[in-house]
Amino acid sequence: MGSASPHNTAPRHRTSAVRRPREIARHWRAADGIDLFEADYKNFSFPKHSHDYYAFGTILNGAEQFMTRGTNYVAARGQILMMNPMQVHDGRSASDDGYHYQIMFIAPEIFGNLVTELSPNSTGLPFFGNCVVDDRALHLQLQQLHHMFRPDCAASTSLLERDSTLLYSAARLALRHADAPPFIYRPGSEDKRVQAVIDYMAAHLDENIALEDLATITGLSRFHLLRVFREATGLPPHTYFNHMRLRRAKRMLFDGASIADAAAATGFADQSHLHRHFKAMWGVSPGAFIASLDHKA
Repeated sequence: MGSASPHNTAPRHRTSAVRRPREIARHWRAADGIDLFEADYKNFSFPKHSHDYYAFGTILNGAEQFMTRGTNYVAARGQILMMNPMQVHDGRSASDDGYHYQIMFIAPEIFGNLVTELSPNSTGLPFFGNCVVDDRALHLQLQQLHHMFRPDCAASTSLLERDSTLLYSAARLALRHADAPPFIYRPGSEDKRVQAVIDYMAAHLDENIALEDLATITGLSRFHLLRVFREATGLPPHTYFNHMRLRRAKRMLFDGASIADAAAATGFADQSHLHRHFKAMWGVSPGAFIASLDHKA
């Protein structure tokens, strides 16, 4: 058998290992008792395990397969998966594309407190017997909530909107999907309390007010306040508040204020934040609105 010439400079062909798809996962604390997790798994499989929190997940792409309480489930794109605290389960891909999902973990005491606001006479914690459900509206709502709690979105999301969306999501989960839905309180006439909230908003347009602030003013629970306010005005508090801020900003621009001053005075994080909401409301940017004033009689 002959040997290769020492002067032979032809490249040698080496067999390279097949690259495994990259597994991506992010985990962060949103608030006390609320953790968020997002992952895009291709081949990764979870062994049997449990969480001491409730887990509510939205499947964004692909499908996940898991076994729990002796039943095999598949959660596909557009579906929601739900796990009770300490419920043992595993997890693996059920799709050639793997599975991309978002999970919100909520401590039992936090979720329990939210449910108590829906029904003060409720006893015990909700139990979710069906681990995979179809609920398109809730799927989108949980995605929105996940986005609001992301660290890079905190500046552009008000406390009022975040708290309201969290409470609405908890309500929909418990009322539509728990095995024993809590009795929901039916509000009566609360016009004076709604007006007190509106007056408070008007006096604090430059502040990042929380839902708890408004509930304290009225003496109502946060969820009761949300229902009462929407019933009276047709809008949730955070949307109503945002419209008040935009109207004030528009008036300030009309009176000659700069975009930066209008944004600061009405609680927007910066000019681009005001720009986005202003254009969504009236179809023109603040700059275009100012330019149009020059043509008015």
